[in-house]
Amino acid sequence: MQNFTRTTARLAVLAGCAFVALGCEVPTGLPTWNTVWQVPADSAEVTVASLIPASVSIVDVSDGTKAFSFSLPAATTSTTLGETCYACAASAGQRIPKPQFTLADSATVNMPVDVITADIIGGAIDYTLTNGFDFDPLNPGPSHGWMRIIVTSGNAVVARDSVGGSSLALPAGAAINRSISLEGSPSSPIRLNGPVTVVATLFSPAGDSVTINTSELFSVSASAHDIMISQVAVNVPTTTFTPQHGTVDLSGLDEASTGKISGGALILSVVNPFAVGGSLSLDIKAPNGAHVTKGFTLAVGGAGTAPSVTRLGLTTDEINSLIGQKDVAITISGSVSSPDGAVTVTPAERMAISTLVEATLVTGGN
Repeated sequence: MQNFTRTTARLAVLAGCAFVALGCEVPTGLPTWNTVWQVPADSAEVTVASLIPASVSIVDVSDGTKAFSFSLPAATTSTTLGETCYACAASAGQRIPKPQFTLADSATVNMPVDVITADIIGGAIDYTLTNGFDFDPLNPGPSHGWMRIIVTSGNAVVARDSVGGSSLALPAGAAINRSISLEGSPSSPIRLNGPVTVVATLFSPAGDSVTINTSELFSVSASAHDIMISQVAVNVPTTTFTPQHGTVDLSGLDEASTGKISGGALILSVVNPFAVGGSLSLDIKAPNGAHVTKGFTLAVGGAGTAPSVTRLGLTTDEINSLIGQKDVAITISGSVSSPDGAVTVTPAERMAISTLVEATLVTGGN
């Protein structure tokens, strides 16, 4: 028992010495820690208008939605009587019973530059038949002829019209205007996948005697208007998109943080539905003259792409030059391109960019 008591006393002394030793090392100052503040700036939206060619516009549809629209140059065919009627060519200058013939001609126009495909949901084609023959080719005698217009793009039929001589007269020297609707609709769009071709076919039966002038012309001129398009595939060469502007209010950090900010950052959250990427610049200007510029890379996006987050560090001097300022201007600018060829876009798509200004405050201490 005596040995146990001595051992217990010895342990008590050692423990007391350890407590004293630890007590000597207890810090006498207050602890310090970092507090992170994040201030949201105005969000920016990059619309699809920044990517489509200047020839393509965005218009309102009657139901309140939006669509793309572009125009095409007029397509014109012109054929002489001698080119289309071989029997006429052999009787030039003579008066003979008009021979039967079939006129067939076509004209092709290209889509706007950098437009690869376009899905048509509405619009119309106006065309003019100009009869320079000295007779009515649809009604040259007791029999009636017919006229057919077909507009195609690749294998797709975009519009068509046909008319018979029993319902349309084409007297000598007449110019007749007609209009046909494009066959696409919102529920069943028609895809333009290349140049647009207008094919005109006229069957003229044998008829009464006429004086043959082989240089006389028959022409067709067609032009599309109010073309409504649900989506387009476009080439996106290196393109400068419209700069996006916003502001952030950093005045609330002034009194609470003066001299205590150790660093900061700009945090960008980007939702990019477009298959484009590139080099962008974020430019910050404060009313006091402070100016900070940071570059960053926009990752190639696409439909369903998850948001990306980019963190751009700010030095102590940079963040301290901005705090206390109310209307700090933020501008995002730069250029983008498509690394994988044509980009398919719809009128409502837009890239969303949100910005946070982060400041790290040193709090506590002596």
